[in-house]
Amino acid sequence: MMKIHLAIVCSLLIGTGGGQVSADSFDRPAAVVGNKIILESELQAQVQILALQNKVDLTNPSHKAQLREEVLRQMIDDRLILTEAEKDTLIKVESAEVEEALNEHIESLRAQFGSDEQFEAELNREGLTLGELRRRFRTDTANQLLKQKLISRKLGNVSVTNGEVKEFYAAYADSLPPLPASVKLAHILIPITLDTNRILSLRDELTRIREQIEAGADFAEMARQYSDDPTAAQGGELGWFGTGDLVLEFENAAKRLQPGQLSGVVRTPYGFHLIEVEEKQGDRFRTRHILLQLTADASDTAAAMHLADSLRNEIAAGVDFCELVVTYTGDNDSRKNCGELGWYPIEQMYPEFKAALADVDTGGYSTPTISEFGVHILRVLDRQQERRYTIDEDWDTIKEMARREKTGRVVTAWIAEIREDTYIEIKQY
Repeated sequence: MMKIHLAIVCSLLIGTGGGQVSADSFDRPAAVVGNKIILESELQAQVQILALQNKVDLTNPSHKAQLREEVLRQMIDDRLILTEAEKDTLIKVESAEVEEALNEHIESLRAQFGSDEQFEAELNREGLTLGELRRRFRTDTANQLLKQKLISRKLGNVSVTNGEVKEFYAAYADSLPPLPASVKLAHILIPITLDTNRILSLRDELTRIREQIEAGADFAEMARQYSDDPTAAQGGELGWFGTGDLVLEFENAAKRLQPGQLSGVVRTPYGFHLIEVEEKQGDRFRTRHILLQLTADASDTAAAMHLADSLRNEIAAGVDFCELVVTYTGDNDSRKNCGELGWYPIEQMYPEFKAALADVDTGGYSTPTISEFGVHILRVLDRQQERRYTIDEDWDTIKEMARREKTGRVVTAWIAEIREDTYIEIKQY
């Protein structure tokens, strides 16, 4: 498997406005846009990302030059929009919005690495802590939200008439990709939860570790011996953090401690922690911890599978599916709609879902199927073979395509106006 580089994934998540990737040999300006600079390092990073995504051969000089020109134009447009957003005094981005979006970015980034351990290991390889990564993301995240709000204000009222929809379809019908073979699904999700006795056992184990530290045992040595976190090898050292850098439960507990103090057992979504604050400077603090992770084992999975099997048997015996959804599903979003998930292209489904549904007809149910979210009983509500778009069957979808195409033209005209009023210099070396 190809190694995922953190810098590339970060840029993919944040977009072209990042500016955090740097290299000593590429720190000169590539362009100046008003009072903003696009560094050569930023441009090169984005070129590499787009080349990777689109399989562009960068050893071909003409391909590389063309891609570089396209990316630089996009980055200039991005800076122009940001400059306009910063000028607009009616647009505000609240810190709570930034934190919410930042958390989503971090979780999306974490999901690229298969497991928390791989993610933490990659952070270590890059010489970063999670707090430093959050600090790097925060400004870019705020800028993204600022631009989104400006674009929404400028383009939120773009609409298309029925005539424009028909004109769009007439112009593009032959070039629209076919609708893929798809399936409409509902499900019951049985989360894989930890046995209560094991949860209590982990808490008790960490309490005993705490008592040993209180009695004189070395915190760092206990972290190396017992912690499930990748920082165990460094004695549990996490580094410096500030407000919003850590999950709330951990941060609140750490803020209550004075240097040298040891917390009680703190529970977060990751497990149970012992926290020691080593140093404080204003609102920032340096901390270390011992983590006992709350991870499901084979017995927990078996328990969820057993429940799913019994529900599948009840369905086969005639029990109403929707009643079982209301009572048992762990998916709160779909509970109110009889477990409905919507349409999914078959080729883009999770492999385990695709295999489970291979022989299930419309109206049928899968056997219990495990995914990263838990155990599912899948219900096939409808199936659709690959077909071309038609204006009668797909009016709403085609209308949205037409609106997006019109929006693109409006954006192009808008950016052209901004360009005329903004100093832009593309550096030539």
